[in-house]
Amino acid sequence: MKKVFLIILSLLLFQITAEAKSFGIGIEAIRKGSFEDFFVSKPLQIRSIQTGSPAAKAGIPENWYIISINGKNTSDLTEKQCLSLLNNSDRITLKISPQEISTALNETSVNLSNIEGFTNIVKYVPKRKGIGISIYKYPLNLSMPILITNIEHGSPAELFEIHKNSIIQKINGISTIELSEKECLKIINNSKSLTLEITDLEGNNSKIYTLQGKDYFQSDIKRVEKDGILSKAILGFTKYNSIENLLFEYFQTLSPNYVRTSKKTNKEISEEDIKKIEEPYLQYKSNPNDIAFNKNLYDGLNTFIKQYKELKWWHIETVKNILVYYGKVNSTASEQEVLNYIKNSGIDNKDYYLDKISFYESCISIWDKHTKEIYNYSIAYEKKQKLTTVKSSTPYFVDRIDFRDILWGVQKPKVNGMYSIPEGVRVIQSVKGGVLANYYSDTFGTNMTIYIGTNKEFADGSSIQSAMAVVFEGYYTYTNTLGASRKIYKFKEVPISEYKSKVISQKYYFIN
Repeated sequence: MKKVFLIILSLLLFQITAEAKSFGIGIEAIRKGSFEDFFVSKPLQIRSIQTGSPAAKAGIPENWYIISINGKNTSDLTEKQCLSLLNNSDRITLKISPQEISTALNETSVNLSNIEGFTNIVKYVPKRKGIGISIYKYPLNLSMPILITNIEHGSPAELFEIHKNSIIQKINGISTIELSEKECLKIINNSKSLTLEITDLEGNNSKIYTLQGKDYFQSDIKRVEKDGILSKAILGFTKYNSIENLLFEYFQTLSPNYVRTSKKTNKEISEEDIKKIEEPYLQYKSNPNDIAFNKNLYDGLNTFIKQYKELKWWHIETVKNILVYYGKVNSTASEQEVLNYIKNSGIDNKDYYLDKISFYESCISIWDKHTKEIYNYSIAYEKKQKLTTVKSSTPYFVDRIDFRDILWGVQKPKVNGMYSIPEGVRVIQSVKGGVLANYYSDTFGTNMTIYIGTNKEFADGSSIQSAMAVVFEGYYTYTNTLGASRKIYKFKEVPISEYKSKVISQKYYFIN
């Protein structure tokens, strides 16, 4: 039964699109405040550091003070300004000290970078006595107790080994099932001595804790970090709710106007998803021959299709498991049987659910047609390109060789090898069918002369101004000014495009 409910209602608050990724150095800093210090700002104090974060790897101690951020004293800044400096800088320099009043002797400078997966938190904490927990009740009209979503580091709650993702069943003997978050919070913050009855997410393993508040800790309302935890917490909620109420609240979260934790409605999120696909698809239609773009769009479409198929399955499986639990259908029920049950039910807002399933099916169908269209066109285009690409007439190719090594006498050319002659090779004189050229090297003390067969005309003494692709054909003999015969390397110019086609081979995205 537990396994069944690990899935049930995990989509009550499930986001279609992911939340923005967090970047930070993994530090939580507070500013302690009290009435007597109202006109005197204190530097930030480090409350906690995330495991594995840049701050942890730098060895920053907890409870030290942050004197400055990127050269700006934190005592001169608001908490919001301090957080802005931390969040909006790629490189962060902190000056930290074990004391509020720092000197050059006790200050330490640390350089850090924000990285993905960690956060920066800066907050003001008044001088009140608290136990340091955050609580949350899902914004659903269901009977449910309070969930603990966070435990502050160093707080009385942590010292008593109370864990987040636990359920508070009672506060000072009062059940939290029918109380609001604010009512629970008021009791927690206004009690000198606090007694909590806490269970695990399934409502089991009950324990009683009696706690006293501690200065500069507080209790607040903070939503659960991962909505999926609700699938476990719901195990403790089902005994308080009917199937009709459960499904009604579930379907309500699929309303077009339901606001997600991203502060966007379901309708806005759906419209964004469609826009993310339709805009690049229209770009493809206007320029279908950009195959690299086509491949990115094709992969993106397939990703969306996969996600939407999973979402559709998850929504149907969620309802199926609810129906199975309450004995409305058996465990072998098909997707269509589940949908038929909902269609024939008397739940007022069932159309929210049915419309969401239809939306997924429609998007999957449209995007599947897009992928087939892009794939078929791109395959045909690339095959045509492959057939019409000019094949090199040179049977041999030498890659990654510096032609100057040949001119300096360091290396011998290979028969039928294709090379690129660099700029700066000097033309000695024009001869029949080509030119004599050489390249002098102070380093090697060589002055190699070569023959290049070419239709281009060069003035004697000039330099070759742009790279020239050549093929080694063997040797060329000529008579120098002293009447002696000389045998030198013989090359023949070929189109530079032929060389480049060898160096940068045609890249295909849809065919091998």
